[in-house]
Amino acid sequence: MSSSVPPTDTTCHASPGVDRSDPAEPAGDQSEPPQDPSEPAERPLTLGRALLRIGIVVAIAAVVLAAGAVNGVGPLARATPAAEITDPAEMLARSMQSVINASSVHVEAAVTGQVPGELVGRSDPAVTLDGTIASIDLRPQDARTHVVFGSPNLGVALEAITSWDTMAYRFDGGSWSKGSLASVVAGTGIDANPLTLVDRMRKWLAAPGAPVPTAATEPCDAPSGLCRRVVVTLGREAGDVLLAAFPDKGSLDIGATTTDVTLMTDAATLRPAHLTIATRNGDGSVTVTLAADFTLWDWPSVIADPPGG
Repeated sequence: MSSSVPPTDTTCHASPGVDRSDPAEPAGDQSEPPQDPSEPAERPLTLGRALLRIGIVVAIAAVVLAAGAVNGVGPLARATPAAEITDPAEMLARSMQSVINASSVHVEAAVTGQVPGELVGRSDPAVTLDGTIASIDLRPQDARTHVVFGSPNLGVALEAITSWDTMAYRFDGGSWSKGSLASVVAGTGIDANPLTLVDRMRKWLAAPGAPVPTAATEPCDAPSGLCRRVVVTLGREAGDVLLAAFPDKGSLDIGATTTDVTLMTDAATLRPAHLTIATRNGDGSVTVTLAADFTLWDWPSVIADPPGG
């Protein structure tokens, strides 16, 4: 279930069409900025909030797992060196652990495909997601994230900064609004508890009838030159999580979905290099592919406090 820095400052990466101004600027009015009259009336703020839910859940899932590590919860480092891991399920878990152990990492993500217009508050039968991008800076050791998201076809430009449960976000470079990570997913049924996420993943993969990941070794652009290519196909649960982020989707029923996850992780360290998540439904009205690249591991980086937080 699953959305691409800096020499020294994570606030300096520009993404096309996205305002990357200083996140530490004065917070100003914390209310939601009014919609620009020149913007399409069919672009509701609920779409922005739904995308915020998706972006935050995806971006912080690995980062705030640091809270679990600090409290002794979740997967602990094991004696077996990463290069000697042979179980594909354990490769997935150890890859997540490698993110937790990093002082920083940068993720560039791109989304392509299409969804029904009703899902995003449009009258069009289908809306393309091509051109949708995200730039994400993560500091797992102090549970901070800086997310910049832009989608020309959806008419959304979003920036969010988090520190543990504290969050600030803004649309279109406007005024900052305050919130919490818990409030973002409230009422959706999405369980983003960082203290249990990894344990739930392990138990889920070990349960009877669970998807069985496979792995192969092949050349790649990771530092070691070799990657474990881990592939797993998920059932409709991933699609259900996607729909849960859109509470105003009306009576839309996209049917059962299938999601293929491909992780390319460095064979020597099991640090993720590339991640692809492709979700589709039976009639092809939903075909969404997210491709993410992980770079700049342990680079010095600065993520400011959430404005007004």
